[in-house]
Amino acid sequence: MVNLLVLTLKVVLLLAAVWSVCSAELITVEGCEGGKAEIRCPYKEEWRSHQKYLCKGDCSVFNKDKVIKTEAGENSASKDIREESVFIVTITNLTLSDAGRYWCRVDTVKWKLDNYVEVNLIVSEDTVNLSFSFSKLFHFQTKHTIIYNLRLLHTVI
Repeated sequence: MVNLLVLTLKVVLLLAAVWSVCSAELITVEGCEGGKAEIRCPYKEEWRSHQKYLCKGDCSVFNKDKVIKTEAGENSASKDIREESVFIVTITNLTLSDAGRYWCRVDTVKWKLDNYVEVNLIVSEDTVNLSFSFSKLFHFQTKHTIIYNLRLLHTVI
């Protein structure tokens, strides 16, 4: 009976931990193909001196494949603004394959689930949409001093 109670307690704690990750803050960042995206990762004040990461996909404690640490990468730059408790990652030259789920993570002494923030990066295709319009106002008078205004509007898409 005690073993069953201990097992049940472990399952409840595990579910609570999973729930805290699932219900963590979600940040959505959008960018265009070829452009850049700035991801702002907030963290707790007490973690200012800890190493910060941005991971794509799985960012578990067991997966050490970090996309970006607190130093710059090939197509990215990072900055830790400790006064604001925010870690900023700028990804440049975005591609459609950069889109997806990322995790902001802080390395803490103990494995904690509250040091993750989920980021959804949306990368749109680089399309050119040229749209402009112009108008010309014609003003003329008749002999009876009535003023007529005629506006021509032309839109090109």
